[in-house]
Amino acid sequence: MDDGCGMFHVQMIVHPDRAAKDSTVPEHNETDEELLRNEVQHILTKATESDSTAAKVLKSLVDSVKEGFADSAYRDRDAAVAAEKKAAQDMKDAKEAAGLYSRLDGLSDAEMKRLLQLTENGKNSPVFSGELMKDLDFHGRDGQEGLLLLAQNLEGGGRDGQMSDTERRLRDALSANLATATRPDSPLGPSGGVPSEWAEKLIRTAREGNDLPQQAPGSLSGGATGLGILTKLMGSGDAVYDRSLLSAAGDEIRDYETHTKDPYPGIGDNWKGTQEDPMGGLMKAMSRNPQAAESYFDPHQNDNLDYFLKERDWPGSDVEGEMPDDLVKTSARSSFGDALEAAATGRLPGTPLHKEIPALHSAVQADIFEQTVNYYGEQSKGQQDALPAALRHSMGDMVGDYASDVHQILGKDLNGSSEFNHLDIDRESLTRVMRGAAEDPKAFQTMHQSQSAVIAEGLQHFGKDSFEHPDPELRAWVKQSSSVLGYMDGVRGDVIYDMGQAQKDTNAWNKMMNYHVIGAPITGIPLVGDTMQRLVDVGTAEYMNDLNAHVDKETRENMADHFSNGRRQMDAMLEQRAVDTGVSRADLDRSPGEYEDNLQALEESWYNHGIKGADQAMGERY
Repeated sequence: MDDGCGMFHVQMIVHPDRAAKDSTVPEHNETDEELLRNEVQHILTKATESDSTAAKVLKSLVDSVKEGFADSAYRDRDAAVAAEKKAAQDMKDAKEAAGLYSRLDGLSDAEMKRLLQLTENGKNSPVFSGELMKDLDFHGRDGQEGLLLLAQNLEGGGRDGQMSDTERRLRDALSANLATATRPDSPLGPSGGVPSEWAEKLIRTAREGNDLPQQAPGSLSGGATGLGILTKLMGSGDAVYDRSLLSAAGDEIRDYETHTKDPYPGIGDNWKGTQEDPMGGLMKAMSRNPQAAESYFDPHQNDNLDYFLKERDWPGSDVEGEMPDDLVKTSARSSFGDALEAAATGRLPGTPLHKEIPALHSAVQADIFEQTVNYYGEQSKGQQDALPAALRHSMGDMVGDYASDVHQILGKDLNGSSEFNHLDIDRESLTRVMRGAAEDPKAFQTMHQSQSAVIAEGLQHFGKDSFEHPDPELRAWVKQSSSVLGYMDGVRGDVIYDMGQAQKDTNAWNKMMNYHVIGAPITGIPLVGDTMQRLVDVGTAEYMNDLNAHVDKETRENMADHFSNGRRQMDAMLEQRAVDTGVSRADLDRSPGEYEDNLQALEESWYNHGIKGADQAMGERY
C-alpha cells in the first residue's frame, strides 16, 4: 500500500481460503511479510532504473541534433542502452585521439598505431567524429585552425616529410571523421541544408588563415593555400561528404578566385597549377556523391556548370595538353570530369555503366550532359583539341551511359530531341566531342562497347521471319546501327591520321583498343543474357580483325574505301542473330533474298554514309 510520500508498507490480509470450513492453508508469518516487501521493493527499484535509462537515452537522442530527434532506431530498450554505452565510449575515445593528435610529431610507433585504430574505428560515428573535431588541438591552435594545421601536416608527410602508410591512413581517416561530423545526423551537421556555424567557420578559416607570423608553428596561410588544405583533406580516401559542405566550399573557392586579382600566384601558368588547384580535391570529393554533384551543376538552379565549362581560368590550363598522362589524370580538371560524370549519370565514376538499355536519367542529369556536349561541340568547330585532355575519359563514360540516345542521334535524322532522355544535340556536335574523347583509346573503347551492346539488344527483338521476309523495323535497325558504326570508324580513323607519322603513338592507340576476344567480358558494360553476350562477342571480335595501324593521306581522303571494320562487325552480329533464330547459313546467301539483297546492302550503304558524315562533321571534305 502506497503511503503517499514515496514510501509503502505491507499489510497482511486474511486469505479467502482460510475462511472456509476445515481450511488447512498455513498462516502468514513475519518472514512472509518481509519476503513480499523485499520482492516489491526489488521490482520498484528495477522500474526506477529502467525509467532512468530510458530518460537518459531519450535525452541523448534529443541532444545529438539541434532540433527534434536524431534519426536513430532501436529495436528495444536494451539496444538503446547499448548504444548509449557505445556513445559514451566513443566520446572517451575521441578525447584520447585528440590528445594523441596534439602530440603527433612526437608519437611513438605504438601510439601512432593506437591513434590510427581509434580514428578508423570511429570514422562512422557522429559522436566520435563530432567530439574529435571539437577537441582537436595542434601546434597550439584548436578547433578549425587545429584541424587545418593537422591536415597540412599529414599532407606534407607528417613527422619526417615522407608519408608512411600509417600517416596516409590517418589522413584518410581524418577526412572520414570530418565527413561524418558534418553530415545531417551529427551535432556539427547542417540544419535545413545550410552548413552549421562550425562548418561555415571551417571554410572561412581556410580562406582567411590566421594572423600568426609565417615562421610560427601554428601559422596558417589563407587564400589558395588554406582552401587547398581543406579540399585536399576532403578529397582524401573514400569519404562521402554531405551536399551542404561540398556546395559551400565550392561557392567559397569560386568567390575567392573571382574576387582576387591574382588568386593562384606562382602556379597559374604551369603544370603545378593543375595539381595544386583547390578545386581538385573538392571535385574529387564531389564525384563520390552523385546527388550532390547533380545539384551543384544543375543549370536550372545555378550557373556553376557554365562557370566551370566557359568562364573559369583553370590554373595550368595552357600546358595541360603537353603534360604526361599521369599528371593529366591527377589534375584538377580530371577530377572535375569525374564530378561532371557523376552529375550527368547518377553513378560513381569508374563503376560499370547502367545495365538498362535504354538507360534513363533524371531531367537534370540529361541537361548537364546535353549542355556539356553542345558547348564542346561548338568549341571544336575547325579544331580537334577543344575538349581538354583531362576530360576525355569522363566524356567517353558519359557518352557510353547515354548510348541509346547516341545511337538515335548518329543513326537517325532526328527532327526533335532523342526519345529516351530527350537530348537536343545535333550529330555534328556529338561527333566532334566523341572525336575529342577518342584521343584516349580507353574512352573510344567505352563508346564503341556501349554501341555494340545497344545494337545487340536491338537485334534480340527480331525472329526468324524478319530475316527471311521484309521487315521494315529490322531494316531500319540495320540502317541506323550501320550508320553508327560508320561514325565510330570515321572518328577512329581521324584520330589515327592526326597522329601523323608518330607510328609509336598510332601503335600504342591500336594496342589499347585490343580490348576484346571471344569469351572475355566487356569491361564496364553490363550485358544481360547469353544471347546478347554472344552477339557482342562475335561482333567486337570481328571488329578487331585487321584494324588499320596507319592511315595515310590517301586512305584518309577515301576512308570509305579503306575502312570496313564496323561493317564487318555489323555483318557478324546480324549473321549470328539470324542463325540463332533458326535461319540456315545457306539461306543467308540465297538471292534474291531478304538477307543477301536487302539487309546486307543496307549495311554497306549506311556504314559508308556514317563514315562520310563523321568526316564532314570533323571538317573533312570529299
